[in-house]
Amino acid sequence: MASSVQPTTSSAIRSSSYNRSFVLTVSLIASLGGFMFGFDLGVITGVIPFIKRQFALDGFALGWVVAIFEIGCMVGTFLTADMADRLGRKKSLQLTALSFLVSTVGVALATGPLSIAGWRLAQGIGVGAASVLSPMYIAELAPAAIRGRLVALNQFTIIAGILAATLACYAFGDPAQLDSWRWMFGSALLPSVVFVLALLLIPESPRWLVKMGRTDAAIQVLRKLMPETQIRIELADIQSAMPQSESAAVLRLGTWKALGSPVVLPVLLVGIGLAVLQQFCGANNVTGYLQLIFEKAGISIKDGLLNAVFVMLVFLVFTVLAIVLIDRLGRRRLMLVGTFLMAVSLLLLAWSFSNDTVDGRLVLLFVMVYIGTFAFTLGPVVWVLLSELFPLSVRGKALSLCSGVLWLSTFLVVLVSPSLLRLSPVINFLLFAGLNIIGFGFVWRYVPETKGKTLEELESIVAGKHLGEIRATT
Repeated sequence: MASSVQPTTSSAIRSSSYNRSFVLTVSLIASLGGFMFGFDLGVITGVIPFIKRQFALDGFALGWVVAIFEIGCMVGTFLTADMADRLGRKKSLQLTALSFLVSTVGVALATGPLSIAGWRLAQGIGVGAASVLSPMYIAELAPAAIRGRLVALNQFTIIAGILAATLACYAFGDPAQLDSWRWMFGSALLPSVVFVLALLLIPESPRWLVKMGRTDAAIQVLRKLMPETQIRIELADIQSAMPQSESAAVLRLGTWKALGSPVVLPVLLVGIGLAVLQQFCGANNVTGYLQLIFEKAGISIKDGLLNAVFVMLVFLVFTVLAIVLIDRLGRRRLMLVGTFLMAVSLLLLAWSFSNDTVDGRLVLLFVMVYIGTFAFTLGPVVWVLLSELFPLSVRGKALSLCSGVLWLSTFLVVLVSPSLLRLSPVINFLLFAGLNIIGFGFVWRYVPETKGKTLEELESIVAGKHLGEIRATT
């Protein structure tokens, strides 16, 4: 197996000369989409016990009310594909932020299960759009040497959003007040307003501007990112990555048909595999139904809400660790470690529920190990890889398609999880442990290493060589 690809001298020089404070600020603003993603995804964990009791929901019915959010996410990813290419990354982010604002008010004022489901569908559309736009925008502005960290920053804000939602659920989750879920949903109003206003400060993606033939506008953005002496070099690299030959006409146009081209299809299949793996590893089976897991372990609702705060703190800490180390350890190595350790922790969870008396403390411990591993590995790494793998001309559509598959996988996991947990927690955790073992084999065989390369360097490698030639040793 080939050795790890190292950054070229030119890319290393340009990375060191970037205006890192500006790039970091802009990346933080874009990653607020990740915060809203996390909040809207995480708040349902605290809401479930309350709407379950107030509206007598259980099993498959409860699964549908929760899982319809993922249907919205799928819709959002596909709406984003053409929107990001036609309107640009910035305007698309602004429309997404407005959708968060409106849907937050709507779901907090919902009148019943159908109303909740409808507004959760709308929230899902916003989350699906953000799951594509935020990492893509950050990747297109970030220098190669710190791109992994900056895209992983989006994962950090997702977890920060989940943690904020968990804290809000604990603060407003009064078991004596069944409509506490309204305050849980409504607490997303403040961050959604901040997101709308902060997006006024960011520039458009220079790579999108070049793709649209707006070179002068791209140069103006690049002046904010790097010294004048580096702009022409960067611009030439971006332009050279656009397909030039007649045989590449379909790819150059960036149509949906281009995704089936010999250059893109092998990489697209890897991206789809990564998207499926990130959800079939069981992440939303555990986080989405954390309170049901705790309930089956004999933990009360209020104690379960407090335990969820501790779990999300673990999630946050290990996401920070991933941000620090992802550009040092590489993407592929973290994926291999993650699938292995998550399989082990899920097997331990299955064992803990196999006893006649379930020890809630052990369940909490194994959940923390599982969540910490996911936060350090598959959680951020999959989004980083998806933002890096695809050529500029089809990046929006390829990332949208992969994100749509990811949300379809999430939908399936969320839909069947209540029934699986009701059937048997042991069977539930054994199933997802097995899927992680399969995922380990997939990563070992097909997933490339991308650390340290500019997007243009990766594009030239993917276009000119077999994917296996850039795979790194673990």
